[in-house]
Amino acid sequence: MNKMNKSNIVLIGFMGSGKSTIGKALAQRLNYSFIDSDVLIEDRIKMPISDYFKHYGEEKFRILEEEIISQIALTSEAVIATGGGVVKNPNNISNLKNNGTIFYLKGSPEHIFENVKYDTTRPLLNTGNKLETIKSLLKERSPLYESASDMIIDIDHKSIEEIVVSILDCMRGKVI
Repeated sequence: MNKMNKSNIVLIGFMGSGKSTIGKALAQRLNYSFIDSDVLIEDRIKMPISDYFKHYGEEKFRILEEEIISQIALTSEAVIATGGGVVKNPNNISNLKNNGTIFYLKGSPEHIFENVKYDTTRPLLNTGNKLETIKSLLKERSPLYESASDMIIDIDHKSIEEIVVSILDCMRGKVI
């Protein structure tokens, strides 16, 4: 299989786009290791990211995230699920691209809302109107996701298996 000449597969996208779920399924299919940057961060800080945000703020979190991403980027034959804001730091994308092909899991605000509407662990979405917050953040981040990605995978109205197959087809060089 042509792995686009890169060892890792990196999944980026908005929170709630399924990066972890799809990443685990894809890693299993490829017999790759699975790495979730948010899980590694929580292991390091010994608390949920939402608590870290409350106590230390987003800026300190992004510094920690960059440190973790620079370490993850050195691995090989891994599927890497990143946090939704990883694209806010160009160093993260540069590090991940060194040994990875980046797939943007692109979902509509409505699709993402359906995935996160009952989730209270996402600090940036703890607002009075989650859907409007998602729309606003997506408007800001979509150009970053698109410019950072090697391939864009539309996730709306697709099963996990269909998304995994789309990624595998891209890796094999098929046009979707």
